[in-house]
Amino acid sequence: MLAQELQLSRAWRGVAALLQATILLLYQPAFNALTSGLFVLLLLWLGIRLWQQTKPLSARQINWLLAPVLLLLLLQTRSLGALNLMFHVLLLAAIGRSFSLQLRRDAIQLVWVQYFAISCAFIFHQQILLAGLIFGLLGVNLYLQFQLFAPNGQPLRLAPLLKTCALALPLWLGLFLLFPRLPPLWQMPNQQQAVTGLGNELDPGSIEQLVQSDATAFRVSFDGAPPPRQQWYWRAKVYEEFDGRRWLQHSRFDRRQTVAPATNTTAVADAQPLTYQILAESSFQRDLFSLGLPVSWSDNIRPRPAALLQSNQVISQRLSYQVSSVLSPIPLASAAELRLNLQTAAANPQSQQLAAQLKQQHGNDGHAISEALARLFREQAFYYTLQPPRLGANAIDQFLFQSRSGFCSHYASASAMLLRAAGVPARVVGGYQGGDWQTSQQYLIVRQRDAHAWVEYLQDGDWHLFDPTAAIAPERILQGLEQALSQPERELLSSWQPGWLQQMALQWSHLDYLWSVWVLGFNQQQQTELWATLAGWLRYWPYMLSFAVLLALTAAGIWFKQYRQRHQLLRQAPDYWRKQLLAVLPAPDLASEPLSRWLNKLAVANPTQAPVLMALNQHYEQLIFAGKTDAARHLQQQLQLNHKQLRTLKRP
Repeated sequence: MLAQELQLSRAWRGVAALLQATILLLYQPAFNALTSGLFVLLLLWLGIRLWQQTKPLSARQINWLLAPVLLLLLLQTRSLGALNLMFHVLLLAAIGRSFSLQLRRDAIQLVWVQYFAISCAFIFHQQILLAGLIFGLLGVNLYLQFQLFAPNGQPLRLAPLLKTCALALPLWLGLFLLFPRLPPLWQMPNQQQAVTGLGNELDPGSIEQLVQSDATAFRVSFDGAPPPRQQWYWRAKVYEEFDGRRWLQHSRFDRRQTVAPATNTTAVADAQPLTYQILAESSFQRDLFSLGLPVSWSDNIRPRPAALLQSNQVISQRLSYQVSSVLSPIPLASAAELRLNLQTAAANPQSQQLAAQLKQQHGNDGHAISEALARLFREQAFYYTLQPPRLGANAIDQFLFQSRSGFCSHYASASAMLLRAAGVPARVVGGYQGGDWQTSQQYLIVRQRDAHAWVEYLQDGDWHLFDPTAAIAPERILQGLEQALSQPERELLSSWQPGWLQQMALQWSHLDYLWSVWVLGFNQQQQTELWATLAGWLRYWPYMLSFAVLLALTAAGIWFKQYRQRHQLLRQAPDYWRKQLLAVLPAPDLASEPLSRWLNKLAVANPTQAPVLMALNQHYEQLIFAGKTDAARHLQQQLQLNHKQLRTLKRP
């Protein structure tokens, strides 16, 4: 018995170690290279000890092993962050317990630690494939728990398991739909997570690096038909401070308080708002994406200056939100905003002279100056390229008068600077333009490669959109980035994956989108709407209660009728089946002789027919004494099949 326990324990510990190795892979967003290597060494040593069937470590040995590791983790608290440190300690506790597994209670403790550790992986991964993997790991851990309590050698039976799952499914669904949607407790400041997407400053070369990524930034579904592609300008950041080379966000965007949204009363009254649902990928930022002038939005986001939107929490996991926008110019918020966007830097003297010429020709007319800039870029030898030359201190001068090759950030930066120098308030807007429309699924995928920069200038109290890229490379706006690049630059964006694998990934992306919208995107607002719908149904509770009572009474009546018929048949069964059998069998000498005894006598007197007679006796006793109604059917079948043989029986 002891040997079997040790053998089972070795197999059990091996599966637990594989679980911990998988958890380490899932926790990689929280680990750095040093801690990952350290945990890999611990797991390798654990695997070697399992292979060699080494005796488990004692409590003192475990303390000597884990104390230096824990001290090293504490020294890295500043770089890891408090949340990531918790994941390290949690996995370390599981591995440490695996080194010292001796008793059943140790294994029970390990199982519960692994439940928590596996569930925490949802913090990093919500995609449907990885969610399926995490649920699978929970199932494996549940099987380990079953082995701890099941008798030796008893397998897991599938039928009771499926029955339990079927019973638990309605409870799970009810909790998912009706249990209050509390804000996640794990969204806390974290210094280790890498920020993705657009940064808080924009200089020549920043967007060029971003567009080489094919990762998804967000997905959009429209309430109705989508607007034309040339209107797909997804605003995310506004850059208003310029130092001669870089554009930076003003400090007003750093304040966390909610601001009153800008409202263009005339535009809102004249235009039909466009409503859309956005599913944003995790970026570990707060800035969100919207079209034009937002006029309403869901409760989990808030308005920011310059008609931008921001999440209430750092976007550490997928975020679903709804916006209604008017595709119109954005109104000026204040005189301070106007003064801020007129500031220039003491740099780029040649560009300053060009701006003076534009001002002399067109005055402070932003429309005319933007048209003049579009003609300049379109008619002269300017080039749109993903690999522009590096620029020095006077970056605008070098771009306009020397290299004349640049990406969207080059053209937007130069245009905004020239507008300001000509006396027209202007700013650079960072976000995304375009996307891939999925016709069959009716939603838009916007990737990092769709990152873009353009200009907004002030005219008649409103900020108007001006995209100089549309002048130099209209294909970029109308067809997408790849159509505006040369063939060598397109190869930089092409995927190494074969076509069939890309198609499969796209299909999984569609499925993942539905998972995110209907499961992950089920937020507090949608739950409140569900509660309101249920509350509306409660108005009809007298009718629903009457229908339920009527249904219950009908079911009870049917059951009672069947119950009476069954018991009436059982009460009539002895006399009825005695007559049926004696109509075929020889009659007993005594009328009072029990039929079972008479069947046994006939079986002794007729050995060749004994199996049939004993079967008749068995079915008769099951019907009379055990109340099994199926036995009547078997009796009838036996009588029909053996009718001739039974009539030729000899009397005992």
